[in-house]
Amino acid sequence: MRPDTPLHSALHEAAHYVCMTPERRAGLDRDAGGDDAEENAVCYLQILWADRLSGAGRARLMADMDAWGYSFRLGSAARWFAEDAGDAREWLAARGLLPPA
Repeated sequence: MRPDTPLHSALHEAAHYVCMTPERRAGLDRDAGGDDAEENAVCYLQILWADRLSGAGRARLMADMDAWGYSFRLGSAARWFAEDAGDAREWLAARGLLPPA
């Protein structure tokens, strides 16, 4: 990772690492890959993690995601997270990756 990597990008790639299978993790070089369902789960997880980081928080992270060009069906990361991320929560929960509330 470069020293100028935005926080949202670092969290996103870390979330891919956590979400991928051990087989994919063992072969990881640069491209995390994954399908659309995993991508949604990764976005959801990175938002949750931002709340655990001092000075970050989900509002800042979602604004950064929007500014960086992440694209969501409802037009913004915040609306997607609040209104349309049920599939991401289910994906994470099914794999035991959803942190306790």
